[in-house]
Amino acid sequence: MARRGLGVIEIEHRGSEPAHSVRFALSGAGILGLSLPCIVHPGERIRVAVRGAQAESAVAAHDAMLVLRWFQSDGTELLWPIPVE
Repeated sequence: MARRGLGVIEIEHRGSEPAHSVRFALSGAGILGLSLPCIVHPGERIRVAVRGAQAESAVAAHDAMLVLRWFQSDGTELLWPIPVE
């Protein structure tokens, strides 16, 4: 589940197992704060904010994409693309 605010996206982990090495990447003109890998347990939420001089245009751009990356406990890496607009 993703909730959006002004340049902020909050993700709630609704899976049944912890997500390992969770991190974000951004394709677009904005800047993300350092996204260190972390473990997110079921029911926990994480938040990411797009910042920078061009953050407003990045948030409004139709081609801007935030990518949530994590590993399952068996080592499989998963990617979830999230449109920023």
